[in-house]
Amino acid sequence: MSFNINLGGWGSVFAVPSKVVDEGLKCSSAYQLKVLLYLLRNCDKEFTNEEIGSALDIHPADVKDAILYWVDKGLLCQNGEEITPAKQMEGTRETVRQEAREKIQEPPKSTPAQAVSRPSMPRPQKPTHAHIAQLVCNDKTLVDLLNEVQSALGKTLSNSDTSTIVYLYETCGLSAPVIMMLVQYCISIDKQNMRTIERIGIQWSDEGILTVQGAEEKIRSVKNAGKNFARVASVFGIHIAGSPSAKQLAYADKWIEQWKFSDEMLREAYERCVDTKGEMKLSYIDGILKRWYQDGIFRLEDILNTKKTRRSPAKSQGHPAAQASYDIEELESRSFFDE
Repeated sequence: MSFNINLGGWGSVFAVPSKVVDEGLKCSSAYQLKVLLYLLRNCDKEFTNEEIGSALDIHPADVKDAILYWVDKGLLCQNGEEITPAKQMEGTRETVRQEAREKIQEPPKSTPAQAVSRPSMPRPQKPTHAHIAQLVCNDKTLVDLLNEVQSALGKTLSNSDTSTIVYLYETCGLSAPVIMMLVQYCISIDKQNMRTIERIGIQWSDEGILTVQGAEEKIRSVKNAGKNFARVASVFGIHIAGSPSAKQLAYADKWIEQWKFSDEMLREAYERCVDTKGEMKLSYIDGILKRWYQDGIFRLEDILNTKKTRRSPAKSQGHPAAQASYDIEELESRSFFDE
């Protein structure tokens, strides 16, 4: 006779450190506890932040923040991509620190004729949950900013969202009014997700846009570029799915703002491109418009006059555009403007 003890749900258990209950339940968020329990339950497997986020219905960025939270608490240790219990990492962490100190004390030797290559400096990591909690206790401006951002976005900020705003405020150097302008701008273009806010905020910081006046000028410039591209797309009779690329915006801004071409001339360049190439190529159109700009051709009448003066060389003395030493139609047919 065989026997079997049915333990039910107790047949599969895993250990949870007492520190999680003693110190973590009161201060830890639901996201942080979920991620820790998932890691402990599946400690024999390898996961990415995305896979854990998918299993728990949590954003991957929040997964990363939760792991860093437990690292700060001293429960986990992180060495590169590896997450291990803190006790197993004590020796490894000291080894890593020692190696780092040795590298600082003994820089690589190089001869005067050799240039020392300098690796690009990585962007600082976002602030941890513990650091944010400390800032919030001492910076009322930051607290007000987080509340305003939350109200503007119409949602409760996650740990990752809060970390992003604090990162822009503390590390990137954007003031609270500038960050609110950034958030409002992203809302106005229907891209109020935190990734877009972070990307544009970092771009502003890199460009030195740290004041309200600078932010206003930047937003005005970007909106004008968008209008210029919309005008070009309307003249060409095309529809671009999604947002125009930076290159498309640059072309439109150059043709309209810098070179001052009319809709009529833009359409002429477009039709010449399609007739020659069988498709629209912005680089080809740019080549045509560039040649016209350099030779002072800004009206269709200028093109017709150029053709006439080529047929009558003796009459070409008085018109600068007529003195061109090329045949634009011949150059177009030979794909001269292709990249």
